[in-house]
Amino acid sequence: KGFAKVSNLYKLLGMIPRSEHVLICKETTTEEEVECLLLRALLCTKKDNKKNSQTPLYCLVEPEKLALRTSTKVIKLLQHMLLSQSELRQMSIFIFTLQHFERKSKEVIVLLHMEDSLYMKEWRSFLTERINRKPFVQLYKSENAGMGKTWRIRHDIEEEKKLEEIYVRFNGSTIDWDSTINKFWQHHPCQFNNDSKMDNQEIVTKKKRSKDDLVVYHLDISSCVGKEMNNFLFQLLYLQHIDTDGCSFHVNPNMAFFIEIPSKFDSFPGTAADVLYTLFPRSKFPTVDVNKDNNPFQFGKEAQYCIKWIKEFQADNLKCGEFVDIFFALNIYCFFFSFPSTGL
Repeated sequence: KGFAKVSNLYKLLGMIPRSEHVLICKETTTEEEVECLLLRALLCTKKDNKKNSQTPLYCLVEPEKLALRTSTKVIKLLQHMLLSQSELRQMSIFIFTLQHFERKSKEVIVLLHMEDSLYMKEWRSFLTERINRKPFVQLYKSENAGMGKTWRIRHDIEEEKKLEEIYVRFNGSTIDWDSTINKFWQHHPCQFNNDSKMDNQEIVTKKKRSKDDLVVYHLDISSCVGKEMNNFLFQLLYLQHIDTDGCSFHVNPNMAFFIEIPSKFDSFPGTAADVLYTLFPRSKFPTVDVNKDNNPFQFGKEAQYCIKWIKEFQADNLKCGEFVDIFFALNIYCFFFSFPSTGL
């Protein structure tokens, strides 16, 4: 749970980590990205020589994930920028290199608890507030599978008019970062070009949207996600900025995130709070517990008609012979194979 430890470092100093303060390493991270982090730290230190000024904490997270060639260059870079110049050693620079590893012991870890200053606490406030609006996060979970979390999220979005919904599915142990970030940008006018599959009227409508129009991201997390999911969620929800090799994404005040959490995981034991710990900070995001009481199955006309036939058949009220049997069988077939997966 290395990302909780990163947040704790900032909490101890009374700070909130921003994307310019934290670099989470991957195999594709370059020497230039690390150098930019160091330069920001040095530049900030030179500017903040005033009394009582607090130098931000700059973190290099999971450097062990760097490619061997890159890590060799980074070591030389650190030696050159921080150790070879005596004047730099006298500056009040905070740079931490963190090693991320798994602990088998069930240690108690202080949970993330900085989201109060980053997000609205109520959905209605997010919808109505304009001047002091902040992003909004809401979790959807259920004790059992098949309770209709997807249907409930879409219903909650459709209840409010003029909301743009972006559906993003996480359905694998690894994340295609570039493809995912491109999906996040679907609402932006620059994404609509001549090759778009949408008709011209829909493109014109979307291009009329402003930066103040509300966007809801439906993040559908499947049971087969891997450890990389916490990396993604930490950058999205706490740093509020994601950089990939091809593009960047920044969380804006007009964005809400409805996050669908699986009831269990394929490769990990424990609860969702154990596996996706970045979604369960100390003060908690608003959460909807979806169950059969607050989200009952809704039968359409076809299903209701089929149920009527079943009841009549069980009551032995159908006397039309073979024709009835065939018609009954066809209705049963339609009933079980025509309704959507989110409910009947």
